[in-house]
Amino acid sequence: MGEADETELLGVLRRWWLRVRLYADPLPDGIRTDIEAGTAPGQSADVTLRQVAADRETSTSERCPRSR
Repeated sequence: MGEADETELLGVLRRWWLRVRLYADPLPDGIRTDIEAGTAPGQSADVTLRQVAADRETSTSERCPRSR
């Protein structure tokens, strides 16, 4: 058997635990169908990431106004 450091072991355990939780409590069929069809409430990750980037740019420009 090989050796692993604490970080690697914790990563394996974390992934295992998340998988166990997913299998124990899967999404209901209706929600899964809505997600796969793109009709679930909320917004896509792409839209969210663009909004975060825009918000970050706005907050940076407010902290460091450009000289005129």
